[in-house]
Amino acid sequence: MKYSLYLFVMVFVLVAAGCHGDKKAVSHLANLGNTPYQEDTILVTYATDPDRALLLLDSAVLLGNVSDYHGQMCRATIFSKSLAKKNLDSALIICNDLLKHDSTLANPDHYEMIIDLLINISRTKSDNNEYLRWSLEKAKICREQGDETELLRTEAEIGMIMCQIGREEEGMDKLDNAISQLDEPGSVDRMDAFIIAVKRKITILNNQERPDEVIPLAQRVLNRLKHYERNVKAYAEDSYRLSWSDNPCDRDRYIDFSRAQANGFLAAAYAKTGDKAKARECLARFNQSDYGQTFSARTMIVPAQMALNMYDEVTATYDKLEQRMGNDTLNDAYATMLYDRALIAQQKGRSADAFDLINRYASLIKTLSKEKHITMAHNSAARYHDQEQKLMIQKKENALLRSNMRTTAVTVLLLLILAFASVAMRQRRILARKNRVLVQQISDAIQFKEKYEALALSQEKTVTSVPVNEPVQGEPTKHESQLVDQMTDRELNKFLCDVIKREFLYLDPNFDRQKIVDMFHLSTRRVGSAFSQGSDFSNMSDFIRNCRLEYSCALLINHPELTIKEVASKSGFTYASTYSTDFKNHYTVTPSRYRELRLGGEPASQ
Repeated sequence: MKYSLYLFVMVFVLVAAGCHGDKKAVSHLANLGNTPYQEDTILVTYATDPDRALLLLDSAVLLGNVSDYHGQMCRATIFSKSLAKKNLDSALIICNDLLKHDSTLANPDHYEMIIDLLINISRTKSDNNEYLRWSLEKAKICREQGDETELLRTEAEIGMIMCQIGREEEGMDKLDNAISQLDEPGSVDRMDAFIIAVKRKITILNNQERPDEVIPLAQRVLNRLKHYERNVKAYAEDSYRLSWSDNPCDRDRYIDFSRAQANGFLAAAYAKTGDKAKARECLARFNQSDYGQTFSARTMIVPAQMALNMYDEVTATYDKLEQRMGNDTLNDAYATMLYDRALIAQQKGRSADAFDLINRYASLIKTLSKEKHITMAHNSAARYHDQEQKLMIQKKENALLRSNMRTTAVTVLLLLILAFASVAMRQRRILARKNRVLVQQISDAIQFKEKYEALALSQEKTVTSVPVNEPVQGEPTKHESQLVDQMTDRELNKFLCDVIKREFLYLDPNFDRQKIVDMFHLSTRRVGSAFSQGSDFSNMSDFIRNCRLEYSCALLINHPELTIKEVASKSGFTYASTYSTDFKNHYTVTPSRYRELRLGGEPASQ
């Protein structure tokens, strides 16, 4: 925060120069060189001759002693200290331009210095909205940089503004919090921040006509300065703002300045409370200070002098102030001056002059009020326009962001789809290979089973030649019935299975266990025991279903012209849906897929 603190030093140099004169002030400054065309010399000259200082600045820029950028920075600093409205407006324009400069954007310290100038300009112009805006920006910078002391100093500024715009309770809380946290020894910079926070609260108390509360606050400033003088070594001089190790004279001037202001506050407060003896005592101490001889000090002490009826001193100060203002009289300071002059004229018996001055005061207040409203309207319009521009930019950025997000989402989705499709195709190929192997195994198993059964039948000298579509329903002989009764469960099971398959009894959709019971005059229990105890099938229904499925496999391959429904019907199934479900459960593929794999290409090798 080097540059923001350096700004205070430059301002302080101006005050010191006004007190001691050009030569004495310059003698305390190091590295000014042997030419008047230097930045430090220009700032010192401004304290006594503003017009000449600006001429020196122009010459310094032309000579190259000061860059254009630093020249504008110096010009804004000079104009920001002026009471003239045109100079303040010029300073405001320069600062707004500097905020956009590449050098400012690249250097946070320069940015902070310009914010400090904007705070001072808006305070001098009594533009509380801008004052609050730039103070909040300064507080943000302090938080980002972790500068607690500078943050509390700025919080005090914000508290004062809040009180001025009607947020009194919130503003006073901020002021009291800043003063409380800063009210401890330990650092010169912290002491200075404490004094500034106290002065901001005194300003509010004076505006609210509460002089009784001003007195203890001003006394706390004097006590802190006295503590510092007695314990200089206990205060760390580690800040850019008030580093006095090279020049003790600067420290003495700072103490003189701060003590004089505190006495000035006390003089005005005592005068307003009616204690004129103490008021004159404080005023005398004020006048004995070096700062008390400067013009800015004379303007500060005017309220105390008015309360003490020191009209000649006030008139002298106002004469000089009016001379400095020139034609730039459209401001609150000139209005206050007219009002005080009217009171002085009235007290001295010049009623006609008092009447004229009070009329001029009323007219100026009316004009100022109108101008303030116009300014507020312009500022509101500018802020609205600025906000509108920001919203438009934000909308465009959001639209672009949404577009980018949509593009990204679509791209990711397409990639996911491609990846999924690739995986799915790969899995499908793997599954197809597995299914081809499975179908081949099913066919081989059925063929092997048929060959095995044919061989077994031939050994038993049985005949199994039966038309596919015309199953034969044979009746058992008497000899067969007698043999059946003597068979074990396994023998009976083999016998029944041979009969069912040889006679193609399973192709009858209505064929069931009862038909076998009736055919061989067996009991239901005997047939059930034959299948549950004598075979690999738990019941006769499973056996019949297996026969029908095996038979359908042959139909699917040997009769491709048949539909799945027709295959189901010819295989003994009542419903095609039941057939497809049973086929899928038994062989893990559907009938149509089985046919496709068997007829669609070469069978997969095992």
